[in-house]
Amino acid sequence: MATTGTGSRTGADTAGARQAILEAANRRFLRFGPRKTTMDEIAREAGCSRTTLYAHFRNKEDLYISLLERDAEFFIAKAEKIVSGNAGGNSARKKMRTVVELTRQNYRRDNVLGHALAGDPEMTLETAAHAFTRDQESRIIGLLQRVIEEGIRQKVLRRVDPERVAYLMFHLGRVLVEREMLDTHDYDLDEMLPLMDDVFARGILLPGKAAR
Repeated sequence: MATTGTGSRTGADTAGARQAILEAANRRFLRFGPRKTTMDEIAREAGCSRTTLYAHFRNKEDLYISLLERDAEFFIAKAEKIVSGNAGGNSARKKMRTVVELTRQNYRRDNVLGHALAGDPEMTLETAAHAFTRDQESRIIGLLQRVIEEGIRQKVLRRVDPERVAYLMFHLGRVLVEREMLDTHDYDLDEMLPLMDDVFARGILLPGKAAR
């Protein structure tokens, strides 16, 4: 009869403890903010000892960055699926619009990364958040760049500079999203995003190519 080794159980227990700590930290950070949350509070929330907590995470910043990474990988996996998709109708323009909309949803999501991207000082550890979000921005711009390069190869888009156009698209969209989140916008974002999409698409489409 097959038996489960002690090593397997220990590995599962370790993974389970780490996951419980992450979930506990996530709840505390979203409710009180990481700056006002202590490691002792996280240990109590997770139902573990300080020894167990520190066996998995060196300090609060380590825990915070782990949550940022988890949220970011969830977003990037979805965006990567869009960019790499070859299903019918997945034109370069449609992919660009979908990545922009997905980015908007990510900014608005009530998770650790969403607060970091929005630059909320009460809900972030600013030094860690700044470094991480800069990297995340580069990854999103890289995805947009790939879509533009694909459109150029397909002879749908003009031979523009993909990196700079992707950078411009991302940062214009980011300003619109941030102003919506801060309630300082002059126009509804649901109206502005299609307009931005139309202006960019018509600006980089090859002459004679239908904008769709």
